[in-house]
Amino acid sequence: MSSHLRITGPHQQNRRAAWEDTAPAGVTLVSDCHSRLRGVYSGTNTLLLQLVPIVYEKDPELVHTHATEILYVAPELNGLIATDVFRPIPVEVYQEHQRFLVRAYSTVRPLLLAHGLTNFLKKCAALPSLGHLNCYFENVHAADELDRQFLAILVRRVDPAGLTVGVGATDEPLPEVLETALDRYARPMSAAPLKGQDTGHELERAPAARRAAWARAFVDSDGTSDVPLELAAYEAAEAVERQQWHDQRAELLERQNDFGLRLGAIPYHRAHGRFPATLGAAAYMAATEYVTDVGYYEAAVRIGDLGRALVDRATQMRDYRSLFLDQDIPLLALRRTDEARRVYRELRSFSSEPGVQAHAAYGMAMLYVRYYPAEQRDYTEARAWINNALALARTLPEVSLRAHLTAFEQNGLALVEYRLGHFDEAIRLETEAMELLDSQPGPHWYELFLRRALLSFNRAQVYTTVGRHDDAVADLTSVIDLFPEESDGYLERGNAHRCAGRAAEALADYDRAIARNPPPEAYYNRAGLLSELGREQEALADYDTVLDLDPDHVDTLVNRAGIHYDRGDHGTARRDVEHGLALAPGNAQLLCTLGLLDMADDRTEAAAHALTRAIEHDPTLAAAWVNRAVLAFGNGDAEAAIDDLTEALALGEDPTIRYNRAVAHEHRQHWQQAIDDFTGALLLDRSNAEEILVSRAACHRALGRLDDAQRDLDDAHSPAH
Repeated sequence: MSSHLRITGPHQQNRRAAWEDTAPAGVTLVSDCHSRLRGVYSGTNTLLLQLVPIVYEKDPELVHTHATEILYVAPELNGLIATDVFRPIPVEVYQEHQRFLVRAYSTVRPLLLAHGLTNFLKKCAALPSLGHLNCYFENVHAADELDRQFLAILVRRVDPAGLTVGVGATDEPLPEVLETALDRYARPMSAAPLKGQDTGHELERAPAARRAAWARAFVDSDGTSDVPLELAAYEAAEAVERQQWHDQRAELLERQNDFGLRLGAIPYHRAHGRFPATLGAAAYMAATEYVTDVGYYEAAVRIGDLGRALVDRATQMRDYRSLFLDQDIPLLALRRTDEARRVYRELRSFSSEPGVQAHAAYGMAMLYVRYYPAEQRDYTEARAWINNALALARTLPEVSLRAHLTAFEQNGLALVEYRLGHFDEAIRLETEAMELLDSQPGPHWYELFLRRALLSFNRAQVYTTVGRHDDAVADLTSVIDLFPEESDGYLERGNAHRCAGRAAEALADYDRAIARNPPPEAYYNRAGLLSELGREQEALADYDTVLDLDPDHVDTLVNRAGIHYDRGDHGTARRDVEHGLALAPGNAQLLCTLGLLDMADDRTEAAAHALTRAIEHDPTLAAAWVNRAVLAFGNGDAEAAIDDLTEALALGEDPTIRYNRAVAHEHRQHWQQAIDDFTGALLLDRSNAEEILVSRAACHRALGRLDDAQRDLDDAHSPAH
């Protein structure tokens, strides 16, 4: 088999049989992706529960390396590996520790998990003791958002020669991201249909016990069975009977103490049992809270909607409000701002509690300062809302809660001041908030750590902006001390070191970040620094990794194309440029590189067009003006070259641009202008002083200034040059 396999057909039994007939020899793991089973990551979770114990026996260090992403997706494995990896952090703190990271990564967290797990599976497939690995995922049409994201990345990044992925689904189109990946990387195959059955006739003829058994089989499948008789029998059963079966199934699953079931099957059964508005809503509430805490935001909205549909707002206001409170963070993270605004309006309308009102006011402020599109942001409105939140927080009677909430609101006000450019005020607010937390540590030491870490992280961003890099490093070091297993602190501290000109320290922190399942930005930033240091081969390797993680990362395509162009690999550079322009047709840097490539190929008209487009899209890109000037001068149009170089110099002084304009002036016999530009180039950089002095001497001689010409020549030929 040379590719992954996509098997379609109406019934999972036949899809699975087709997979078994086709899969290559090796270790085969089968996972059911139906979201009713485990709520989120049903298929990925089931795969890890099977695979990790096998790999742990063969190579425990490999499991330790990827423990963070494994435990996020399969917390049931905590007893197997977490004590070895997270010994300093109690389990309850580890769960709280996730909340800080979620805020740092927002919707990026599931993407990082998918890539980290893909890396883990690639290494598993390379273990000689494991052999060829086959992973079959069934019911993908009913998978949740996170399983689909993981599968799209897995089939794109994993070589089927070592790990073959099978995807079983109905014939209906899948969501676009997964559909695109399967179209490109998986071979399609149709499963044989089931033999014809007269379901209605067979159901009528069957005795009551048989019909009940079929209906119970549907319930016992947790609502995932597609056997026609089982579904028909379930739908034909009395409602009271169905409710009893669902309650019995829920009680059985609850006794298993399997965490994943509490996100899927248990809420499903409780929602269809005798007490949906109480037990069902409570089960969905608990599931929503968990997936919100760990950053599975699309799932949080979906599961929260299911729970809220069970609640009677008139008689269960507290439950209804709790489900609403768990919706705003996911909606904000997903940029579903209109829905988030409706949540805040409803919270304000049905609760007069100061804490709830402060929560809604803070959320409204964040809409205006962070989440609305740029044209809708209003920092004055944001400040008004956050001041309202602060005023409410300060009315709370409980001292510790009042201090913690006030500090949290001040953090929001600091963001408003930062966006307004009031950096000193932002630093003051963050510092005051930290002092407030220190004065009232609260009931849980880890909550203090989390909030203080968030304040330190945010204050470090302001310090970096104002050039106080040592202060930024100190704040980020305090974050790292609290959460040494996470990459975000190392990544930001590396950026601060880089801004301060400490390349070695920056590289060391980028290395530490990359060792901890980082976002693509860690590789991207390290590549940029390596390129600045002249270590282009290493930079290219990092850029390659970024594009393996995110094939459409335009900035990486820009930089990688530039390196390939500079190294004379114009074919590879052009491929990157064309890919980038397909994603961002108006990217000025890519258009500029395209112009250079066309110049190298003597396609002067195409080069001029590309460079002109670059200037139209970004008139501040000096390189485009300069390269178009070089092209014009080469075509004999020195005046056009002078005009373009003048535009480039208006953007900032540069000795090379000064020199080029001097040459153009000299060509046009603008002797004094040439002398002025040669002089300006010398004042900026004397590394090519001899050549410049000789050229300036020729201009002096053309004006009859023989003494000035001789001085330049003497200076050019002095031992200093």
